[in-house]
Amino acid sequence: MNIITYVFIGLLILLLNEYRLIKKYINAIENKSGPFQAVRKPIAKASDSFKNWINHKVLNNELNY
Repeated sequence: MNIITYVFIGLLILLLNEYRLIKKYINAIENKSGPFQAVRKPIAKASDSFKNWINHKVLNNELNY
């Protein structure tokens, strides 16, 4: 293999590493919780569980023999 192939493979590895780091940084920013999100999470969880209960117990159209 010649030098151009080695340089290309090296640049490709650097590009993949940078992509991984940028993706990790974006996920860290999105998961940062502020005071409003800390209050909203338990309320959203309770709301989701109530919706699931309605969907599975009340609106269940399956025939139970």
